[in-house]
Amino acid sequence: MADMTAVAMPKWGLEMTEGTVVKVHVAVGDEVTKGQTIMDIETEKIANEFEAEASGVIKKIIVNEGDTKVIGELLAIIGPADASDADVDEFEGSYVSVAVGRVEATSTAAPAAAPAPAAPAASSAPASDDGSVKASPPAKRLARKLGVDIAQVTGTGRGGRISADDVQAFADAGGAAPAAEEAPAAAPAPAAGGEVRATPGAKRLAKELGIDLATVAGSGRGGRISKEDVEAAAAGGGGAGSYGSTPVTAEAAPAAPAQVIPGDNAVTVETMNNMRKTIAKRLTESKQNVPHFYLTVDVEIDNLLARRAKYNKANGTKASVNDFIIRAAGLALKAVPKANVQFHGDELHYFENADISIAVAIDGGLITPIVRAANLKSVAQIADEVKDLAARARENKLKLDEIQGGSFSISNLGMFGIKHFDAVINPPQGAILAVGAGEERLVAKNGAAAVATVMTVTMSCDHRAIDGALGAEFLASFKELLEEPLALVI
Repeated sequence: MADMTAVAMPKWGLEMTEGTVVKVHVAVGDEVTKGQTIMDIETEKIANEFEAEASGVIKKIIVNEGDTKVIGELLAIIGPADASDADVDEFEGSYVSVAVGRVEATSTAAPAAAPAPAAPAASSAPASDDGSVKASPPAKRLARKLGVDIAQVTGTGRGGRISADDVQAFADAGGAAPAAEEAPAAAPAPAAGGEVRATPGAKRLAKELGIDLATVAGSGRGGRISKEDVEAAAAGGGGAGSYGSTPVTAEAAPAAPAQVIPGDNAVTVETMNNMRKTIAKRLTESKQNVPHFYLTVDVEIDNLLARRAKYNKANGTKASVNDFIIRAAGLALKAVPKANVQFHGDELHYFENADISIAVAIDGGLITPIVRAANLKSVAQIADEVKDLAARARENKLKLDEIQGGSFSISNLGMFGIKHFDAVINPPQGAILAVGAGEERLVAKNGAAAVATVMTVTMSCDHRAIDGALGAEFLASFKELLEEPLALVI
């Protein structure tokens, strides 16, 4: 077999179990070099560019744009220019991903359809090969692990050769030959013992949405239920195929078109995209599991506004008030290091530097890119970094390490005219700062009424990691830095 390279669904982060192919940048026959972007892949958190891990020619593309695949599933094949179709078919038929964990049936999406077999000649049915059934070595190993009689499996490879996918499909179908995939099952197909067959991801989603899997029609081999089938059922489609096979992605309109329920007050129903689902899940968990309490202070920012104008003029920058706020939060966390904390069960993790997550609104939800070591950066550096992060966030081009982690968060709705709000903590972080709009207010100064520009900020604290006195100490330092902002520009 020619030297082939598998292009498989990557694993970006510990929590990633599957990804959606948003864009395919290459075609069969294209020559690619190692490091060249060949696909855009979206996870629950980000959409990222996927680069070729080897140079060669794209010999086969197995996925379509919009397909969702589990970690390790085959997306395409790269090989030498002179590799034959037979070489490609043999490589695909023998491919088994350790990452997918198919033996343990841990994949969270329905397995990809096996290639349709060519009409076999009289001599191409599964036959003995030196006294054994014609099957790839991975297929034989998988059959032994699953307790499958490989002689009963129909091969879909060249000349009837049995692949690992054929064995898995046979096992998934409860020991019967897999049915054609083109037509979705009319009703859920129970596995041996009466249990409805579904992927782990489908089971988790059904539990979250309160859906009885026995009522969901599966579109996988032998009626196996996928996550997409559950999503379709939740949207009222009654099973897979009602809205097509394109899954929901964060940067596109939902796969299921908006439905209008007529009546005196018509209702438009739209399926949530992956990002919105993740936001809903994690913020619900945060409010349910994290003991929030809130501390609010008013900050006079007239000195800050004057200092900002001088700073921008002297440095030729356009730093925003928010950039100064990030700098002040970084210095305050350095001054009060116990507030720079993550909660991890029986452990509290305190950080040397302030990695500050900033909330950025994007189409379909929000994302929190991180300004690393904000306490060590100038306002100008922070301004440049925030602009870059926000721009790439809106283009879905952030890298995983730019959104994972963070020791503290800031959410600023002041630019929208919001005076005061309470933000939800982003676990495992110990706190988040909600920043309101600066506005002119009457204040008392030296026993007399005066007008000052005042900004209200509220700190949401995880009481397991931060007590009231500690939160108050942080806010006092933060307030002082903004009201006497010379330290911010030194």
